[in-house]
Amino acid sequence: DHVVENAIKLINATAELTKFKTIAVNGKNFGNAGSSIVQELAYSLALGAEYLTVLTEKGLDVDVVAKKMKFNLSISANYFLEIAKLRAARLLWAQIVKAYGPKCDCACKMTVHSETGSWNKTVYDAYVNMLRTQTEAMSAALGGADSITVLPFDAIYEESTDFSDRIARNQQLLLKEESNFAKIADPGAGSYYIEELTASIADQTWKLFIEVQ
Repeated sequence: DHVVENAIKLINATAELTKFKTIAVNGKNFGNAGSSIVQELAYSLALGAEYLTVLTEKGLDVDVVAKKMKFNLSISANYFLEIAKLRAARLLWAQIVKAYGPKCDCACKMTVHSETGSWNKTVYDAYVNMLRTQTEAMSAALGGADSITVLPFDAIYEESTDFSDRIARNQQLLLKEESNFAKIADPGAGSYYIEELTASIADQTWKLFIEVQ
């Protein structure tokens, strides 16, 4: 109840800040604990649905609650699967929010923040981590993440240095400014392979989500 009350206070206090998110669904915790892509997504959606249920039962409008939510998801080395995961996530979340009867379809839009994973990084050849975080960041961008955190290559075993922090920032700039990833809404749309992966992940995730519910 204390957590719910604080969430309600934060939502009401930031009502005029339309792009300010006050409820975070930390699905990255599942991913970094070793869950599969389907498990991370299904458990994250279940957690998000629980927030919707509890807060709407307390009298808040579903449109308000949904627009204040952000999903923090991890990104693994499964390049194409991670692209499809984010695409499937938006599809399924829209269906979930619609079930609560929002007044506007705009409430069904999922806001996703992606963070490069930590479980697959090495301490023995730390510079290899830059390759891994770069492909993970690419997956997030191509999958449609709204924002991305690239963890420094040495973050898993020491406090990051000025050098590793600068590299991590530049990795995103390379994708945005030199590869022009920010200029295309859905690069994977129409790709048979990615569309099939998206449909498959969405199907398996929905089954697990229903089981959790």
